[in-house]
Amino acid sequence: MLACSKPAPKVQAPAKQAAPAKTAVAKPPVVAAVMEGMVKVPGGLFRFGCDDELDGPCAQAERPSRLVQVHGFKIDKTEVTVEAYKKCVDAEVCTRAVAGDECNWGESGRDNYPINCVTWYQADQYCRWVGGYLPSEVEWERAARGDDGRLYPWGNEAPDADGIFRANWGEGLARQLWIRDKWEFDAPVGRFEVGAGPYGTLDQAGNVAEWTSTIAPDTQDDPNPERIVKGGSFREYARRLRTYAKDSHGPHRFYSHVGFRCAAAK
Repeated sequence: MLACSKPAPKVQAPAKQAAPAKTAVAKPPVVAAVMEGMVKVPGGLFRFGCDDELDGPCAQAERPSRLVQVHGFKIDKTEVTVEAYKKCVDAEVCTRAVAGDECNWGESGRDNYPINCVTWYQADQYCRWVGGYLPSEVEWERAARGDDGRLYPWGNEAPDADGIFRANWGEGLARQLWIRDKWEFDAPVGRFEVGAGPYGTLDQAGNVAEWTSTIAPDTQDDPNPERIVKGGSFREYARRLRTYAKDSHGPHRFYSHVGFRCAAAK
């Protein structure tokens, strides 16, 4: 059985905003090329992380909230698809994803589904092959959150506000709750256009969670430190869809609910 993370409970989104302390981050790496199908994310200051008064309650790993300076970059509009990943495999650069169960690799009619069941190393290899890199946690959150500290990529409305489903996620254990958004498991990329982020990204909330390049701080001294995963997935509660929510997994492991997207220098 494929591993998955335990979801957190759903909470009510508060309305007020504030500006915490400023923290600087390094400039993203320069890469050889920019891929097609990317959107531009402007540089600037944005509120990163979770504030108990503004966003909370927050998990310990999501604190503290702070202002972070980022340089402009580009990021894939959608999650990397099976079709795109297959090109890297055919070029004998990437290794095959795991097949079977809820994995999309090798399944008929899944070319436009997100590639899942890949390790962090496989995701990193693909992004390097196309001339990009896996985004850092900060870059990923910047693309999803924009300038206004929003709770979700589309804003502060609940994922199913007014009966409009803005993402593909799993609420509870009953199948009837999983399929309210029309998809029991993951969906083809880009199906939830109403859930677009501030710069045009799709599926940064739900569908599959996404690997980032960032090492989980509490594992940084391990021989194989875990990497931060963002975005929530078809398996997880609505709270996991929040822009600041995070999880972490070992880089050698694969999951049916985890995929990735690539970034590139602007």
